[in-house]
Amino acid sequence: MAKNIINENFSMNYRSSDNHNGDTVADVSMSFDNPKDDSIVITRLNTWLKAIGRDNIEVKLKAVK
Repeated sequence: MAKNIINENFSMNYRSSDNHNGDTVADVSMSFDNPKDDSIVITRLNTWLKAIGRDNIEVKLKAVK
């Protein structure tokens, strides 16, 4: 029996615009495929959060109970 291969694609978008004239202030888009493990996903999420100015949020692995 053939093994199923699953491809994963992650995409994150952020856009902010000036309330008065509608000009784009920031437009950040990031995507990646087939992360090898959760540490890659964590790194990418933290990079995206930093890029959109959310330095007060950090993604990390849950503690094992």
